[in-house]
Amino acid sequence: MLLKILFQTESIGCMTACYVKTVEYTKSREQFDQPISNFQVLQHRMVDMFIESEVCKSLLFKAMLECESNEETKNKSVSALKAQIGLSGKSAQNAVQLHGGMGVSEEMMIGHYLKKMVFIDALFGNADHHLKKYSQL
Repeated sequence: MLLKILFQTESIGCMTACYVKTVEYTKSREQFDQPISNFQVLQHRMVDMFIESEVCKSLLFKAMLECESNEETKNKSVSALKAQIGLSGKSAQNAVQLHGGMGVSEEMMIGHYLKKMVFIDALFGNADHHLKKYSQL
Protein backbone atom coordinates (compact mmCIF):
# COMPACT_ATOMS: atom_id res chain seq x y z
CA MET A 1 0.00 0.00 0.00
CA LEU A 2 2.79 2.41 0.89
CA LEU A 3 4.52 1.60 -2.39
CA LYS A 4 1.43 2.74 -4.30
CA ILE A 5 1.41 5.98 -2.34
CA LEU A 6 5.13 6.47 -2.96
CA PHE A 7 4.67 6.28 -6.73
CA GLN A 8 1.74 8.69 -6.53
CA THR A 9 3.95 11.11 -4.63
CA GLU A 10 6.45 11.00 -7.47
CA SER A 11 3.66 11.61 -9.93
CA ILE A 12 2.51 14.70 -8.03
CA GLY A 13 6.10 15.94 -8.06
CA CYS A 14 6.12 15.53 -11.85
CA MET A 15 2.85 17.46 -12.14
CA THR A 16 4.17 20.29 -10.00
CA ALA A 17 7.43 20.43 -11.95
CA CYS A 18 5.48 20.54 -15.22
CA TYR A 19 3.44 23.45 -13.94
CA VAL A 20 6.45 25.42 -12.65
CA LYS A 21 8.58 24.82 -15.75
CA THR A 22 5.68 25.74 -18.03
CA VAL A 23 5.08 29.02 -16.24
CA GLU A 24 8.79 29.84 -16.49
CA TYR A 25 8.90 28.92 -20.17
CA THR A 26 5.80 30.91 -21.12
CA LYS A 27 7.22 33.99 -19.40
CA SER A 28 10.38 33.78 -21.51
CA ARG A 29 8.87 32.71 -24.87
CA GLU A 30 7.67 35.65 -26.96
CA GLN A 31 5.10 35.79 -29.71
CA PHE A 32 3.69 38.96 -31.29
CA ASP A 33 6.23 41.02 -29.31
CA GLN A 34 4.99 39.87 -25.89
CA PRO A 35 5.47 36.86 -23.62
CA ILE A 36 3.00 34.08 -24.35
CA SER A 37 2.16 34.03 -20.64
CA ASN A 38 0.13 37.19 -21.31
CA PHE A 39 -2.37 35.29 -23.46
CA GLN A 40 -5.49 34.53 -21.47
CA VAL A 41 -6.11 31.12 -23.03
CA LEU A 42 -2.66 29.93 -21.95
CA GLN A 43 -3.15 31.43 -18.49
CA HIS A 44 -6.32 29.36 -18.10
CA ARG A 45 -4.48 26.19 -19.09
CA MET A 46 -1.72 26.89 -16.57
CA VAL A 47 -4.26 27.58 -13.82
CA ASP A 48 -5.93 24.26 -14.64
CA MET A 49 -2.55 22.54 -14.29
CA PHE A 50 -2.05 24.19 -10.90
CA ILE A 51 -5.51 23.19 -9.67
CA GLU A 52 -5.05 19.59 -10.79
CA SER A 53 -1.78 19.29 -8.89
CA GLU A 54 -3.31 20.83 -5.74
CA VAL A 55 -6.30 18.45 -5.83
CA CYS A 56 -3.91 15.52 -6.10
CA LYS A 57 -1.82 16.84 -3.20
CA SER A 58 -4.93 17.04 -1.03
CA LEU A 59 -5.90 13.47 -1.90
CA LEU A 60 -2.34 12.37 -1.14
CA PHE A 61 -2.50 13.92 2.33
CA LYS A 62 -5.85 12.21 2.92
CA ALA A 63 -4.46 8.84 1.80
CA MET A 64 -1.41 9.25 4.03
CA LEU A 65 -3.55 10.13 7.04
CA GLU A 66 -5.72 7.07 6.46
CA CYS A 67 -2.83 4.59 6.26
CA GLU A 68 -3.55 3.57 9.82
CA SER A 69 -7.31 3.17 9.18
CA ASN A 70 -9.14 -0.05 8.45
CA GLU A 71 -8.40 -1.83 5.17
CA GLU A 72 -11.54 -0.69 3.32
CA THR A 73 -11.05 3.00 4.13
CA LYS A 74 -7.38 2.81 3.22
CA ASN A 75 -8.08 1.06 -0.10
CA LYS A 76 -10.82 3.52 -0.99
CA SER A 77 -8.58 6.50 -0.27
CA VAL A 78 -5.67 5.12 -2.29
CA SER A 79 -7.97 4.24 -5.20
CA ALA A 80 -9.37 7.79 -5.18
CA LEU A 81 -5.84 9.16 -5.24
CA LYS A 82 -4.72 6.83 -8.04
CA ALA A 83 -7.81 7.58 -10.14
CA GLN A 84 -7.44 11.34 -9.74
CA ILE A 85 -3.75 11.28 -10.57
CA GLY A 86 -4.49 9.25 -13.70
CA LEU A 87 -7.07 11.81 -14.78
CA SER A 88 -4.94 14.79 -13.75
CA GLY A 89 -1.92 13.42 -15.53
CA LYS A 90 -3.28 15.12 -18.61
CA SER A 91 -1.70 18.29 -17.20
CA ALA A 92 1.66 16.93 -18.36
CA GLN A 93 0.22 16.77 -21.88
CA ASN A 94 -0.79 20.43 -21.55
CA ALA A 95 2.76 21.27 -20.50
CA VAL A 96 4.18 19.52 -23.55
CA GLN A 97 1.73 21.37 -25.81
CA LEU A 98 2.59 24.73 -24.28
CA HIS A 99 6.28 24.02 -24.87
CA GLY A 100 5.57 23.25 -28.51
CA GLY A 101 7.89 20.97 -30.45
CA MET A 102 10.61 21.44 -27.84
CA GLY A 103 8.40 19.70 -25.27
CA VAL A 104 9.06 16.29 -26.78
CA SER A 105 12.79 16.79 -27.31
CA GLU A 106 15.28 14.91 -25.17
CA GLU A 107 16.79 18.17 -23.90
CA MET A 108 13.61 19.31 -22.14
CA MET A 109 12.49 17.58 -18.95
CA ILE A 110 8.81 18.11 -19.77
CA GLY A 111 8.76 15.14 -22.15
CA HIS A 112 10.42 12.97 -19.53
CA TYR A 113 7.80 13.98 -16.95
CA LEU A 114 5.04 13.02 -19.37
CA LYS A 115 6.60 9.59 -19.94
CA LYS A 116 6.93 9.10 -16.18
CA MET A 117 3.29 10.08 -15.62
CA VAL A 118 2.10 7.59 -18.27
CA PHE A 119 4.20 4.87 -16.63
CA ILE A 120 2.90 5.61 -13.15
CA ASP A 121 -0.69 5.67 -14.40
CA ALA A 122 -0.28 2.15 -15.81
CA LEU A 123 1.46 0.85 -12.68
CA PHE A 124 -0.83 -0.99 -10.19
CA GLY A 125 -3.86 -0.38 -12.43
CA ASN A 126 -4.77 2.69 -14.42
CA ALA A 127 -7.25 5.45 -13.56
CA ASP A 128 -10.24 3.59 -15.01
CA HIS A 129 -9.46 0.49 -12.94
CA HIS A 130 -9.21 2.47 -9.72
CA LEU A 131 -12.32 4.51 -10.49
CA LYS A 132 -14.30 1.26 -10.79
CA LYS A 133 -12.64 -0.08 -7.65
CA TYR A 134 -13.48 3.14 -5.77
CA SER A 135 -17.13 2.94 -6.78
CA GLN A 136 -17.36 -0.67 -5.61
CA LEU A 137 -15.89 -0.06 -2.14
